[in-house]
Amino acid sequence: MAAIVQLHEGVVIKKFTLDKPLIRIGRDPESDIFIDDKVVSLEHAVVEVANEPGGKKKPSYTIRDLGSTNNTFVNDKEITAHQLLNDDLIRVGWNTFKFIDDVERKAEKTLKIHKSWIPRVYYTKE
Repeated sequence: MAAIVQLHEGVVIKKFTLDKPLIRIGRDPESDIFIDDKVVSLEHAVVEVANEPGGKKKPSYTIRDLGSTNNTFVNDKEITAHQLLNDDLIRVGWNTFKFIDDVERKAEKTLKIHKSWIPRVYYTKE
């Protein structure tokens, strides 16, 4: 199941599972992802989960800025709406989050380690 994790200096400090069709992000204590920070709008952004009819395809996840004062950023680009991909970095105010899609992550190809002609030096071809 997909999730958004909150990062602090690159370390995960909180995990939010995307288990509802609409996940609200903001300073409102009733938000699904509550951020107690005055640079974050009360209703800052939402993550919409769209399931394909019949459930044969994996869900898609879209983050939308709700006209917030300080905007929403994905991978350091200001967005109004953005379809999230595995490992996208989301910034809301001073807070950084990472989108993790387990389905996409499991499908990633395992890289092969190759030995170089230099002793004890290995590499991948990616």
